[in-house]
Amino acid sequence: MSVPRDTTPDHLRRSAARRRSAARGGRGARAGGDRQQGVAVLLVLACLAVLAPFTATFNYQARVDWQSAVNVRDEVAARNIERGAMQLSLLLFEIQRMVFNQRQFRDFMGTMDITQVAPYLMAAFGTADGAQGLGDLVGIDTTALSGLALTTGSFEYRVTAESGKINVNCLAKQAKAGEKDNPAGFATETLEALMSPTLYDPLFEEEKSDGQYYARTDIVRAMADYIDDDRSRFDIIKLRSGSAAENDRYGELFDPYLPRNARLDSLEELHLVAGVDDDWMSAFSPELTVYGACKVNLNFASAEQIALVIRHSVSASDRWKTEGENFMLKTMPLANYVVDMREFNLFEKLDDFKDLVAKPDQYMNPMLALGGSQSSQQQQQLPRVPEGIEVRVNPPKSEEDNYGALKEVATVAAERIYRIEVITTVNAVNKRLTAVYDMQYARSQSQGKGAWLHVRED
Repeated sequence: MSVPRDTTPDHLRRSAARRRSAARGGRGARAGGDRQQGVAVLLVLACLAVLAPFTATFNYQARVDWQSAVNVRDEVAARNIERGAMQLSLLLFEIQRMVFNQRQFRDFMGTMDITQVAPYLMAAFGTADGAQGLGDLVGIDTTALSGLALTTGSFEYRVTAESGKINVNCLAKQAKAGEKDNPAGFATETLEALMSPTLYDPLFEEEKSDGQYYARTDIVRAMADYIDDDRSRFDIIKLRSGSAAENDRYGELFDPYLPRNARLDSLEELHLVAGVDDDWMSAFSPELTVYGACKVNLNFASAEQIALVIRHSVSASDRWKTEGENFMLKTMPLANYVVDMREFNLFEKLDDFKDLVAKPDQYMNPMLALGGSQSSQQQQQLPRVPEGIEVRVNPPKSEEDNYGALKEVATVAAERIYRIEVITTVNAVNKRLTAVYDMQYARSQSQGKGAWLHVRED
């Protein structure tokens, strides 16, 4: 059977072939285009995956650098505020020297000290509402002072008198046999009384970094041996150096050193004493100093120190009020009452202190004056006047009397050395400056008296 012959003209066959070829070419082009678009999407995703971490890292680093720059700016501002407050302190010390210490002022206004008014005066510079607080205190319009306050940041100002603290350098002033005046003995008693509350028991029941346990008396003895100028062990009973040699362990440490055997220049040196660590310093260093004399200034001393002064100088008739449990029941309440009364007027002479502790009911407490308009329950919450105790100002003439007098261990002289503390806040930055100023330090005839003994910035 024969196949039919294609009779289609040649030009039609060629035209159909061209259309079929074009159709096949279009499908191939579309397939190739789809493949190219998929590769492009993958490349874009890959680039984004690579760039995203770099972008995030750059953004984080930029924010860190920006915050670091802000902190540096705030630190500089905080330091400048600290040093500005330090310079303002010189004005306060001149007020103390030229106003409060003058006889005419004392005769007219009574005995005052810059520590009583300094926080209120400095508040006008430290905070925006400080001027208003000062005006409320003194009862005058202080609106004009509001412009003195800082617009960026703030600071808190504290000033304390060093003579109201325990001078640890007095542990080196030990009396010889037969001498009654023994500053080391009174300093030892005061340190032991400072550490005696049971609240501090954990500090003496835990093992120290050198593997040893130290009782309260061990630390006092170690402090005396570290400071005094001999190599004899301090006798905690006789309150002076004994005949035994010092048994320190400083040479056995990983980084050995020798005891100073001289006066300390700063409280931070107490960290080198056996048994003294950061916890001990945090608890007791605010009550200690290395400046000034050994006598306690009754105008600035704590209640614990005042109680010890009363016990030291008590008369024979009232001696029982300072012994045994009566020390806490009678002597300490009287010492706390003295501190409360002292806020309104300082002592001008030792006889003023003697009169107050002998007859505290003769001196009106402003808190008790409010009792007339108070309810009976509120009156019971007011401080009560404690029982008085007779003390002696001058030492007894009899050598058989072991008790002393106020003049041996106490003073009410005008303060000479002050410690200031400035706490500055600028946004998220907090800084602290601690400095000690001696008003009587003689620099030169042209510069006058007064100099900074110690400055520390934290």
